[in-house]
Amino acid sequence: MQMADGRGQSAEAGRRPSAVRLLEHRLLYQRVMIRALVAVLALSFALSGCTGGTESSAATEQNPPKEAPVAEMPVDPGQVIGSINKAIPIYEGAEYREDLTRRDEVMVRGRYGAGAEVYTLATDDSFPQVYHYYTTYLAQFRAFPAQDTYPPEQQNWRTLEVQLNQAMQDPFIPGEAMNPNGKQVTLQIAETEAEPKTVIRYIVTPTVFPAPAAPVAR
Repeated sequence: MQMADGRGQSAEAGRRPSAVRLLEHRLLYQRVMIRALVAVLALSFALSGCTGGTESSAATEQNPPKEAPVAEMPVDPGQVIGSINKAIPIYEGAEYREDLTRRDEVMVRGRYGAGAEVYTLATDDSFPQVYHYYTTYLAQFRAFPAQDTYPPEQQNWRTLEVQLNQAMQDPFIPGEAMNPNGKQVTLQIAETEAEPKTVIRYIVTPTVFPAPAAPVAR
């Protein structure tokens, strides 16, 4: 019995150093992991301080978001012409044509100057129909010269041009006269060879300032 106890005590004594070494290894491993975790946390805080506390990506910094393009407001010739004088006639059913307006701008500015604007409308109604509408309407102004309300039939590619500031004076209906010294509006009506059948242009030029009166000799 004494020999058995001696062997048991020696075996237990041999296992104790192994258990101590295992515990020491575990404690050492925990210390290494804690140090590594502290280092990672310190690095993370340092990076967040450089970027203002927000994550950043190269794609975001190199490609900033583009602002959405501002849509252009469509042109309303009726509103533009009406702002000059509400009595200016506009043919019902004629459509504003941006493409024809851009084409006519070169011709109009070459003739009337860089400050001139043009608004081109078009209709598939015949030239006599359009001609009749405008001449009949303008007949209510005494300053508009009397003429037939239908164009001559023999003429090809017929046209009509009226300076509205001069024609729309002395109206039968008071208050509809145009300001002769305000923005100048010229009406052009043209018959075309193909569709649209008739083109209507409103040419707007800057205000005409009256010349100063000559001094009176005394």
